[in-house]
Amino acid sequence: MSANRLLVGVDGSDGGRRAVEWAARHALVLEAEVVAAHVITYSKELVRDLPPTGLTNWRRELAAAMRDDWTKILSASGVSYRCVVKEDDTVERGLLALADAEDVELIVLGAHGHGDLAGRLLGAVTYKVSHAARRPVVIVPVDWHEAEAARGR
Repeated sequence: MSANRLLVGVDGSDGGRRAVEWAARHALVLEAEVVAAHVITYSKELVRDLPPTGLTNWRRELAAAMRDDWTKILSASGVSYRCVVKEDDTVERGLLALADAEDVELIVLGAHGHGDLAGRLLGAVTYKVSHAARRPVVIVPVDWHEAEAARGR
């Protein structure tokens, strides 16, 4: 691997926010670049492209949310980062493809509190990525908070 690089899945959720906070903290320690990734799927999000007016509006809104909201902790931390939107059949396939294409050392995802058997059977992204990845995966737990981690709790 030519450079330290982390891939963090972002989606605007509390789990995604925790994953970004964790990635920011560890990217500073590792002197790593963060690739903040959001995967849009052909079967769900890309359906919005069907009306001609939807094609540019929702994609602009998504890019603005990634830049201005979902990754603001990376900017505030002074971490080197890039935002990437990937299109794929499934979120997990897109994240795994990006991990390979970007040659990341680590994939960071936030748990969403659906860790029971039903959640896994329904296809939680974290479950699928953690079992199919060819590189380490960090799943930031629901009760992890940056402020408490900084105090050593």
